[in-house]
Amino acid sequence: MIAPARKNILIVEDDQSVAREMTHTLERMGYDVMAVLATGEEVLGRSAKLPHPDLVIMDVSLAGSMDGIQAGKYVEDHLKIPVVYITGYREKAAMLEGKGRVPLLKPFTTDDLRAAIGVVFYRISLRNTPREISSPHKEYTDSN
Repeated sequence: MIAPARKNILIVEDDQSVAREMTHTLERMGYDVMAVLATGEEVLGRSAKLPHPDLVIMDVSLAGSMDGIQAGKYVEDHLKIPVVYITGYREKAAMLEGKGRVPLLKPFTTDDLRAAIGVVFYRISLRNTPREISSPHKEYTDSN
């Protein structure tokens, strides 16, 4: 049996202690952390140079002039990479969730992080699963 490929994750977090802890947690969970970037501008500038990650974990509040929501929108729309958004503000988390995004509210646990990543990869698997095609033949019911 062939082992499934490990998923590559890019972290965008300007607090180095948070980024370091998240890196260790993700690696213990079996993910490969490709890089840690601190600003939205770095995401745009380095995205062409980095290998394509399977997921980006993006803090909403970043250093620099571009916030994580703007950078995340670029990642989702142009690079077609899913994003888990991290925020300490319930209103922003609710707004992101209302737009179909996956927010992770600070402070979060390892289980919260695992769940958020699981939601993203589950959504991807649903998009990639072929839909059952309706048969033009007679449908069967319990009475048949």
